[in-house]
Amino acid sequence: MSYCIDTNVFIDAGERYYPPDIVPGFWKNLDGLIATGRMKAPEMLIEELERKGDDWRQWVYERKDTLIVPMDLSQIEAVTKVVAVYAAEGIDANRITGDPFFIALALAQDLIVVTNEKPRRGGAKIPKICSALGVPSIGLLDVMRREGWRLVAT
Repeated sequence: MSYCIDTNVFIDAGERYYPPDIVPGFWKNLDGLIATGRMKAPEMLIEELERKGDDWRQWVYERKDTLIVPMDLSQIEAVTKVVAVYAAEGIDANRITGDPFFIALALAQDLIVVTNEKPRRGGAKIPKICSALGVPSIGLLDVMRREGWRLVAT
């Protein structure tokens, strides 16, 4: 299995749940997926991280060449499909920013979207759009379980 990781997963991990100085095993496991090409993200990830200097953000920037998939024709075509689904949901394309690019990468490369967004009634969150396109989406804990990660105390 290969994954497309949403920006909110990095933000939640780095700022809330798995800071590198406290839970280095999380980042080591994530690094393994990135190094083997099984964890990817579109260029939009770097834009959404805003080039701040937090340690965990620096960790992401240092893996940019392996993690980030440059925009290509298949992603451009997929973005068009994704934006059409947003429009069908009544969402103005001018109001959405990065999410379509994550879904489009997953659609173009047959990846599972990893996001911490939850479906909600009336909203066009990533899981809802993914579902409409037949793109699987799961949460970070689902990835950790599927991959058999164990974050143990020393």
